[in-house]
Formats: sequence, C-alpha cells, structure tokens
Amino acid sequence: MRYLIFLMIFLLAACGSQADNNETSTEDTVASDGAVSEPSSEEAAPTESSEQTAEPVTEPSENKSSEPIPPSEKVEIIKDERSGIVPERIEIPAIDVDASVKHLGLLDNGEMAVPESLHDTSWFEPGYKVGAPGNSVIAGHVDDTVNPGVFKQLHTLEPGDEIIVHGESGKKLTFKVYDKQLFDADKAPVQEIFGYSHRSLLNLITCEGPYNYDVGGTPNRWVVYTELEPSQES
Repeated sequence: MRYLIFLMIFLLAACGSQADNNETSTEDTVASDGAVSEPSSEEAAPTESSEQTAEPVTEPSENKSSEPIPPSEKVEIIKDERSGIVPERIEIPAIDVDASVKHLGLLDNGEMAVPESLHDTSWFEPGYKVGAPGNSVIAGHVDDTVNPGVFKQLHTLEPGDEIIVHGESGKKLTFKVYDKQLFDADKAPVQEIFGYSHRSLLNLITCEGPYNYDVGGTPNRWVVYTELEPSQES
C-alpha cells in the first residue's frame, strides 16, 4: 500500500556538532526540483498488491537534540515487505569503514534522529529495507568540528567502489557506487533520495562545509548513490 511520510527535516544526514558541547546535531530534509540520474530510467510506481503491507511510521530516536525546521515535505513510500534486509553493519573497504547501523526514524518534531556516536551510522527505518526496490538511506557523521566521523571520507568514493551491508539474519548484500552529488542543504532532491524506484538502491549521506554556529549546521550535503549487484537481486 501507499502512504506518506512527512519529512519535516532538511536533507537527512548526520553532521558535525559543536565541539564545545560535543552534542550531535540533527540534519534536515528539504525538497528540490533538482534531479539525480539513476542507472535505469524507470520511475513508474508499481501496481498495489494484497501482499504489500503498510506500517505506521514510528519515531525511534537516540538523539533528542534538534534544530529549527522548515515546513514538511511529503515523500511517497511504496513498501514491499517481502524483500530487503534490516541492516546491522556496513562496510566500505575503499575508505576503511566498518560500522554498526542504528535503526532510527523521526523525532516527535518530525526531524531525523541520528546516532550519538561519531562512529555509528543510521538507517532511515521508516523508509525502504536495504536491498528492496526503492531508495534505502544510511547516514553518518562527517565530524564534530574536531574529530573525524565515520563518513569523513565518503566524498572520495568513486563509481565501482563496493558497499557491503550485513543484515540481522546474517545475510549480506553488496552494492556498487554509480554516482555522487554535492547539494546545497536547501536544494536536495528529496524524492530521488528517499522515494520509490524499481531498482534496489542505497543512498549514503553526510554533511560538507564549515560548521555554522549561528544556524547549528553545515551548508552542503554529499549523497553517494549505489545500486545492488544484479547477481544478488531476488
């Protein structure tokens, strides 16, 4: 079934926080008419199935700190619960990442919850499972203005680099990078990052740019686009 998730956030990402209080800042999601290419052009939504189930959007959180947020943005989520895995660990050999994956959603105020630790990543749980048709999203911190975060080198990934995601059942899936884009925080294409696709896609997000103490965030967002290896598609 189809249902709408209200993302009252700038672009989903775990970014740096102020070094003097060492708190984790929450990043927001914004809408844009900008487009990001996928390796396939199909974008039509599938026919609804009686086997598809809609779940209420939960709002788990490990971090209650947040920033002022703009009006909400609607993103259509079309789930098929028969495929995909719940991620527990992510490996990115090209940048020496081997990190746990937290399962986080939205705070009470509609912002994206992010992990407290610089070394953890977070999967957007109200969205798509990793490996299912659609855009699943994993975010990680870039730094805390002093210490590097798990996705500090995310922007250096190149097409062909592998992303290995381990599921709670022990299954692992391999994705390959096919594109990366740097966006202004207020011009990120939300539907292309979080919405439906016939392809099994995984988008990795982090922040970029100097920390602005006045607004409590950074001005840009890196998005690295990856696709499930064809041999692993169910």
